[in-house]
Amino acid sequence: MARIGWIDEFKGFVLLLVCLYHVEQSFPQAQMGMLHLSALRMSAFFFISGMLFSTRRFPDFKSYLVHKTRVLLVPYILLSLLFLAIDPVLYNFDLFPKAPRMTVMNIKPEIATVWDYIYWNLAKIFVAGKSSIGSGPLWFVFTLYSVSLLFYGVQKVAGRISVRRRREIPACAGMTTGIIALAAIASLAGGWFLYVNHIRLPLGIERDLTVLFFFANGWLCKGALKDPRLGSATLTTGRGDDVRGKNILALVAATIVAFAAYAYIEVPDPNFSIMNNNLGKSLPVFLASSVFGIAGLVATFMFADKLPNIAPFRIIKGILRNISRNALVILAVHWYILLVMRLLFRDTFNKPGIAYLVIPVVAAVVIGAIPLFRCKLYRLLGKEKIRVRESLNIKD
Repeated sequence: MARIGWIDEFKGFVLLLVCLYHVEQSFPQAQMGMLHLSALRMSAFFFISGMLFSTRRFPDFKSYLVHKTRVLLVPYILLSLLFLAIDPVLYNFDLFPKAPRMTVMNIKPEIATVWDYIYWNLAKIFVAGKSSIGSGPLWFVFTLYSVSLLFYGVQKVAGRISVRRRREIPACAGMTTGIIALAAIASLAGGWFLYVNHIRLPLGIERDLTVLFFFANGWLCKGALKDPRLGSATLTTGRGDDVRGKNILALVAATIVAFAAYAYIEVPDPNFSIMNNNLGKSLPVFLASSVFGIAGLVATFMFADKLPNIAPFRIIKGILRNISRNALVILAVHWYILLVMRLLFRDTFNKPGIAYLVIPVVAAVVIGAIPLFRCKLYRLLGKEKIRVRESLNIKD
C-alpha cells in the first residue's frame, strides 16, 4: 500500500509536540500547555506505529529481526553513545548539578566523578533502555524496537491459534483479531500492575507492556483507518458528493467530541511518563484520556487530508512529513541543544517572554543538523545517503 499522507503528518505533529514539551520542561517560563497533552503524545505515537506494522517483506522472524535491528537498535546504540561522547558534563563536571537527574530501575545513583557519570549513562543505555542523558528521547526508539518484536510474536501466535480453531470450528473466523485484542488488554494490565507496585525491570519491560496495548490497537484499527476510500465519494453511487460532505462533517464532529471528552477527563500530572511507566493515579482516567486524545488526533488529520491543497495547508503538511521522515535526527539533536542551553544559558533564557526564543534557536540548529546526518552521518541512522535538498524537502 502506498504511503498515506495524513499518517506521516500525524507522526510529525506528535513528534513536534514532544519537542515543544521538552522546551517547556527545560525552560518552564515557556508555557505552552504541553503538560495537558502528556496522556496522548507517546500513546498516539505508538498507536500510529502499530498501524504501520507490517511483515509482508519478511518471510520469517529472523529477517524481520535483522531489519529492525539495523534500522532501530543499531541507531539507538550509536546515537546514544555519540551524544554521550559530546555531553558537556564529561568535559566540565561542575555542570553536573544542572544536568537532568537520572534514575536506573528505581536506583537514583550517587554520582561523584565523571567516571560515575559515564558508568550510569551506559547503564541507562544498555540496562534500562532509556538512552544517555545527552539523547534522552531516543528511549522511544528502543521501546519501538522491543514492542515491534513482541507484537510480531503476538500476531504469529494468534494466527496459529486461529488457524487451529478454524479447522475444528469453521465458524471461528476473525479469531486472530480477538486474540490480539485480549493480548493487548492483558499487556496493559501487566504494565499497570508493575507500575502500581513500583517494579522496574531491565530493558524497560514494564513500559513495553503498557506501550504494546496502544501498538496492538493501532494494528487492529489500521484496516479501517488506512482505507483510501474513507470519506471519498466513491463509497456511493448517485449521491457521492452529498455523502462525501457528510463524511467530512462526521470527522469534524468526531474531532470536537473527542477533544471535548479529553479535556473533561484528562488530569495533568507532572510526574506522568510513559518512559518511566508512571501512568497516574487512575487506570480508567489514563486509558480514557489516551483513547479520546488519539481519536481526536486521528479525526483531525483525516479531516485535514480533505482540505484543498493550497499553499498554507501544503506547506504545513510538508513540514510535518519532513519531521516524520527525520524523526531520529530531530529527537536526538533538539534534546542535545536543549541540554547545552540548559547547562550553559538557563539563567539567561528562562525568563518571561525570552524563554520562547529557545524555540527558534533549537529549530535553526535542528534544520542545520538534518542534512549533516542524512548526507554525512547517515550510517548512524541505518538509512541511505540522500542529497541536502531531499533531506529538507517539504514538497511531497
